[in-house]
Amino acid sequence: MRRLSLLFVLLPIPAYAQPAGAKTTFADLAAPFIDEHTLIVARVDISRIDLDTVLKLFVAVSGQDAVGEDPAGIKGWVKEFVRSGGRDVFVTYGSADFPNLPALIVPAPADAKARETLTGLVRAIFKENGKDAESIHLHGCLCVGTKDALAVLRARKPADRPDLKAAIEAGRNGVVQLAFAMSADARKIHEQVAPTLPAELGGGGIQKITRGMKWMAITVASGPKMPAKWVTEAASPEAAQDLKAIEARAQKVALAQLLKAEGQSDIELQRKVLELFAFKTTVEGSTLTTEWDLAPAILGAVKLPQGPPADRVRSANNLKQLMLALHNYHDAYDHFPTDIRDKDGKPLLSWRVRILPYVEHEGLYRQFKLNEPWDSEHNKKLIAKMPKVFRSPRQADTLKDQTTYLAPLGPGFIWDDPKGVKISQITDGTSNTIALVEADDDRAVVWTRPADLVIDSKDPTAGLLGHYGEGFHAAIADGSVRFIRKSIAPMSLWAMFTRAGGEVINEK
Repeated sequence: MRRLSLLFVLLPIPAYAQPAGAKTTFADLAAPFIDEHTLIVARVDISRIDLDTVLKLFVAVSGQDAVGEDPAGIKGWVKEFVRSGGRDVFVTYGSADFPNLPALIVPAPADAKARETLTGLVRAIFKENGKDAESIHLHGCLCVGTKDALAVLRARKPADRPDLKAAIEAGRNGVVQLAFAMSADARKIHEQVAPTLPAELGGGGIQKITRGMKWMAITVASGPKMPAKWVTEAASPEAAQDLKAIEARAQKVALAQLLKAEGQSDIELQRKVLELFAFKTTVEGSTLTTEWDLAPAILGAVKLPQGPPADRVRSANNLKQLMLALHNYHDAYDHFPTDIRDKDGKPLLSWRVRILPYVEHEGLYRQFKLNEPWDSEHNKKLIAKMPKVFRSPRQADTLKDQTTYLAPLGPGFIWDDPKGVKISQITDGTSNTIALVEADDDRAVVWTRPADLVIDSKDPTAGLLGHYGEGFHAAIADGSVRFIRKSIAPMSLWAMFTRAGGEVINEK
């Protein structure tokens, strides 16, 4: 796992503790980077991270034997970052930033040499992920990111956001912090597009969230247990009770998808959830607080004897890495990857070969003869070198050089243009469109072969339910991964596969 992936896993989970005598708070430091459209402020205090615990969790979840080149390399980077005067890394993100990867922002030390060293260390993170990064000095901070991301930062017009400031202050004693508050535009869009809450969350108007919630803060402290706290400030004590009920239902739905084994009753699942997470939720006036120990919960979940929970986490992680590679490729070429073809348009090698440089295998990519088919005398010798990211933890050991992570094929799908589809062509919205699926073993293909899964419009789940029985993993075009239940209506699933159908999607 590259350092950028590790950092962005940290950012959404463990705020800023100023040295004695410091007058500037993190909320003040972040303020120039916050505008009226900002939704999220996330930061990591690199100097206080319990790196041994974080790496342990990373290995447990990903199933990999090492992180990046080796854990010692990660620790060396952290040591050099702190030695050079670095401490915090933070990002701000809103509608204006999408779909760019956000720039990483580091408070600039006074020493010029230290600033240069820190800039180099942060730029190296992007380089290792196959992205060109530039740097600027803005509002007393070093800002490192892609050209487009930095342009957004330069153009940002700071706005007074007391909601986000309060969320930041609520997590100031943590090590990693995420502050969230809906902008006025975000409220309006949600109320127009999705005015009703899903039945799983209790139904009723979306205003329970858009108007009932002022802000939300998630923090995780350092230490072997990584104690986590989720604080939500509601508009009133009554709204806090509504949000408590919604939160409880959301936890149940999310954990059921992740942890519930086939044939397991809801009562058994609830007992398992209580054992693993031991959520403690309290309401005081308009403030809702949920606390739990994050590290034991994650380690317990991935070690469950039933198998599927750990496998789902690892498979979802693989798909997220593949989606990151697809987006990085899009950033470089302004379209998603395609199969490698000859001058007459005949497919020679899979799109999976094309993204090798974006999944840490540029050396392997250079070994292929791109003007020869996948089974040529030269290229077939490379089949045995399939990267782990293409292997589902649920596929049979006999499928040694094959993958079940496939592109869904059909008219109007993301993969239907041999020249490559642009994000702008996904008019149904990237959050509503499936880009990759985890298929059954009997649909597995040799990973270098330009073959994927043709979706049947009459039975779109065909070939997708073999690994988990009750559903399948789907990587969404926005980079997220969902577990789609087999109960979904065929028309709704087909609508999720098309990129410009304009259909209304119901995932029930």
